Amino acid sequence: MSRSVRVIGLLVLGLTVAACAARRPNDRAATRRSASGPITREDLEAARYATLYDAVLALRGQWLQRRGPTTLVSRPVEIQVIAGEIRMGGVQSLRTMTSDNVVSIAFVDPVTAAQRWGGSHAQGAIVVSMQADGAPSAEPKPK
Repeated sequence: MSRSVRVIGLLVLGLTVAACAARRPNDRAATRRSASGPITREDLEAARYATLYDAVLALRGQWLQRRGPTTLVSRPVEIQVIAGEIRMGGVQSLRTMTSDNVVSIAFVDPVTAAQRWGGSHAQGAIVVSMQADGAPSAEPKPK
């Protein structure tokens, strides 16, 4: 009886470990969605998004999440959007922007954003890098 209890125990342990094992994504799109690097022009062109908000939500949804109170008086501070060194406002401003002329989109962590742009960026910033109208793209397109 002791031996059968051990076998059942090992079987349950093995099934538990197998159930808890993480699955690896099979396609590159799933891997890209979970990455934390910048969103490139190639990412934006892979699926046509109506707005930059939709693109960020689909590709790097964690960038849109607040990270708790940042001041002693718990005054709410939003993640800010910077486009071409111009402060556009909170993440809702991404809803009015399209991917035209966008080269890349990157997230700047709260500490770096607050140091660079001030305390109103204490939740971090989403930086949209854009090419000038008529200027060549930062990355050459294949012929």
